[in-house]
Amino acid sequence: MFQPILFTISIAFVLMIGMASCSEGSSPKQPDPAAPSSTPAPIKTYTHKQILPSTPIATLTTLPITKKKQSQNFPKDRIVKYSSTPSPLTYEKLTSQFPVTIIARDGNEIVFNKAPERIIAYDAAAVETIFAIGQGHRIIGTHSWVSYPVEVENIEKIGDAFNMNIERILDLDPDLVFLFYPTFKEELEKAGLKVLLLESIDDDLMKMANTFRTWGQITGAVNKAEILAKNFEARIVEIQLILDPYHSGPSIFQDVGDLWTPGNNTLMGNVFQLLKLKNIAHDVDNYGQLSPEIIIDRNPQIIISSTPDLLYQNPAFNKLLPIKNKSIFKPNNDYLGISGPRFILGLEELANEFYPGLFK
Repeated sequence: MFQPILFTISIAFVLMIGMASCSEGSSPKQPDPAAPSSTPAPIKTYTHKQILPSTPIATLTTLPITKKKQSQNFPKDRIVKYSSTPSPLTYEKLTSQFPVTIIARDGNEIVFNKAPERIIAYDAAAVETIFAIGQGHRIIGTHSWVSYPVEVENIEKIGDAFNMNIERILDLDPDLVFLFYPTFKEELEKAGLKVLLLESIDDDLMKMANTFRTWGQITGAVNKAEILAKNFEARIVEIQLILDPYHSGPSIFQDVGDLWTPGNNTLMGNVFQLLKLKNIAHDVDNYGQLSPEIIIDRNPQIIISSTPDLLYQNPAFNKLLPIKNKSIFKPNNDYLGISGPRFILGLEELANEFYPGLFK
């Protein structure tokens, strides 16, 4: 009698296990709760020298083919395009002729019956130009801040344009004193000296080439001056041709100190226009000081400064792209700070820096 009962109990037990197994199979097992996610690793940022144009530009295939030029090493291992003579040579050999009449800044005519032998030049650009055309031996004095070329180390320094040693100038007996500022012009003329003050080069790059030619006429080195001038002009024209297909490039702000910056009607403003850079100080007359609020509002894509650390340390500018990327460009002030033959090197340096795909 117990056997049927045990059999029945065994059958029931087996059926219960089967039903439990079917119940587990019909309802999939849920996954374990996910572990909390770890803090994302910070994304690395990189410093870029170039800010791409804000407006899309044509592909490089549309650019005119340019003739490759020789390269020359300059300070800080930079390589800048350089050509010692214009290409092609488009002028005939010139002959110096005296007397030469030069129109001074005040409109008066200064006549040179022969090349001056003893020049005191209170202008770094004039000193560089005179040396560049092979006439540096004529310079017997200059101001205290001239440092190029190296030959000026042996030339006597006689104060500066605002602190001039008139007695020492008279002792040196110059036959020409060149000034870039008229402070002592009248006093020097009353002392019987020939004084030349030329128009300042402050808004037109091409005027520099004509200044080279003027010094060639004064010193009799007209051929070397013409070579220098045409080389300068040819390199500017080459930049114009390369950038001509493009509408505009990035916006730019140049800090020359305490947020002072050049407007469009300045030499540097002229440089920015040539390079298709949009000057955020386009409405500034000559030089002006911008407030941090205006700079932030106009949001320059490129910043040029000789003292970039001061801008990096200013918390007001933290959101500006060049500040975040640590990409403020520090130019060579020896080039762009003096409107002489080396100015073209500074211009090419900017072109190479901001458009490395176009200039090599």
